[in-house]
Amino acid sequence: MKIFLNNRPVSICRSVILLVAFCSQLTYGQSITLPFFDDFSQNKTSIPNPKLWINGGVSINNTFPINQPSVNVATFDSRNSAGIPYNFSNKFAYGSTDTLTSRSIDLSGLTAADSVYLSFYWEAKGLGELPDSDDSLVVSFLNDKNQWKTIWRQEGISKDVFTQKILAVNKTEYFHKNFQFRFETRGRQSGAFDMWHVDFVYLNKKRRLRDIYTQDIALKTFKNIYLKRYSAMPLRQYLVNPSAETNSSMEVLVSALQRNARLVNFTWTVSDTLSNNVFLNERGGNETVTTPNPPNKKNNVPVFSNFPQKRAVLKFTQKIAYEGTGTTIVPDSTNNIPDALLLSNDSLSIYTPLLDYYAYDDGTAETGADTDQSLGKVAVKFILSKADTINAVRFNFTPFFKDISGQFFLLQIMESANGKPAKVLHQQSVKVKYANDINGFIEYPLDLNIAVKDTFFVAWTKVNDDVIGVGVDKNTPQFADKIYYSLGNEWIQNTSLKGSLMVRPMMGFKANSAGQNGSPLANEEPNDKQFLVYPNPTTGLVSWNFPNIKSVSIFDASGKEVFYKETLDSQELNLTNLPESIYFLNFSDGKKNFIRKIVVVH
Repeated sequence: MKIFLNNRPVSICRSVILLVAFCSQLTYGQSITLPFFDDFSQNKTSIPNPKLWINGGVSINNTFPINQPSVNVATFDSRNSAGIPYNFSNKFAYGSTDTLTSRSIDLSGLTAADSVYLSFYWEAKGLGELPDSDDSLVVSFLNDKNQWKTIWRQEGISKDVFTQKILAVNKTEYFHKNFQFRFETRGRQSGAFDMWHVDFVYLNKKRRLRDIYTQDIALKTFKNIYLKRYSAMPLRQYLVNPSAETNSSMEVLVSALQRNARLVNFTWTVSDTLSNNVFLNERGGNETVTTPNPPNKKNNVPVFSNFPQKRAVLKFTQKIAYEGTGTTIVPDSTNNIPDALLLSNDSLSIYTPLLDYYAYDDGTAETGADTDQSLGKVAVKFILSKADTINAVRFNFTPFFKDISGQFFLLQIMESANGKPAKVLHQQSVKVKYANDINGFIEYPLDLNIAVKDTFFVAWTKVNDDVIGVGVDKNTPQFADKIYYSLGNEWIQNTSLKGSLMVRPMMGFKANSAGQNGSPLANEEPNDKQFLVYPNPTTGLVSWNFPNIKSVSIFDASGKEVFYKETLDSQELNLTNLPESIYFLNFSDGKKNFIRKIVVVH
């Protein structure tokens, strides 16, 4: 098989999944003034702040970097702001990729004596793909003749730590009203290759070359999540055993960008964004944050089980308050960065959806994966807390090499045997589609609601050799063992891909576009507790206690109807002719349906 390592294809053992490391410009007429500062922590979307930047394909995120200075970075790869590669016609195409350009900055009236410096932190690779030696990250300045001058160049290097760079703005040609600086990258143009990450960009006067500290304590990222088995799951499944589903604590990584230790308070809040209920609001005592390697902030998390609605989105928020004052202020920002800007990285939130789907991923694809075979198969395991149904599947497809939108693949729902994919419960042919936004999902409604009782797999089969890149979240390697792939007739559990696939089954009974219900809901909770079906299990004969039933439909575990009778002579039915298995009986009195699970044994 082929694996793309450092942008170059190399041959490896066939027992591994193939890993594929996979604008609008807003301008303003008026120049901005010093200081210029952005650590990207205020961003609510993947688009850089248009008041500060002209974007050329850069994505703001907090999932690609490793040990970033503060929450969120600007990531440079070979895709535009919608996540589409710059060159789909030649998978080895090389050239200019992303750019991030400052708005015009008024430096008129300044001289070299004003000691103007630009500083930033940079990292190569992170959780993305490593730049090669011929790839580069470049910083340029715009002079008074509207010419871009290269000031600094960094070639590809394995650099999984952020390094601060400080550049002097000390030539007369740069001290004009429409000064700009620009980050730009060069690399492979056919996918999310050759990644660079930039953070904490600061331009100001009265600085020094040794101005490497910032009077700031920042939050970076959550080390772990609330749920143990998933990143998202249906609330009704979670409520079967909440204590078994949740971690007892959550940690937040803290960054100390200043020279000395500092006294702070931490606030820990948990709320439901749908009901606006606040479940937890704790303010700790004074704690000393040491430098340069402060300890993580560990928070205890109780088990939440009382929800006012059938859906919830839990929001976990860590905040910093300085010096026990009760307000988040920076008392002495010695390097003239506005306090309001430094405060933006003092709050960090993470969300746990308890809605109508299962997910292992965090919503961002750091790379993509596929098998390297025609008719190759991949499957993802999901384990239920109680019986349910699947009505659709969502995929994140990460485009690279060539545009394969419109290409067919076979989508399957499979049951489990000995922990591996086994019998096909449902399959249908669907087409690859790319989402309109980066990291978006495409939903494929199933032709029928598919009943599943405990463990099932979402699987897909390729029809040719083209790579169907399913998004890989490398921030959730704890779920990598849920991936399986087939080498012919044998299913093999993944051991090489360190991450989770961005595949999300949608759960619950749902009518299709024609208004048909498909197969019944495989839910053991009765519609009416007074309606009883017995004995269960049965060797053949079943009875019920409600006299006005007009019809009975029987479905097998795949959702296929195997029996229907409209006129009933009595309150019993003989199932002797059915093979041993689990069935779902849908009783109707003409107004209401009563669905029951029955086990047939002989």
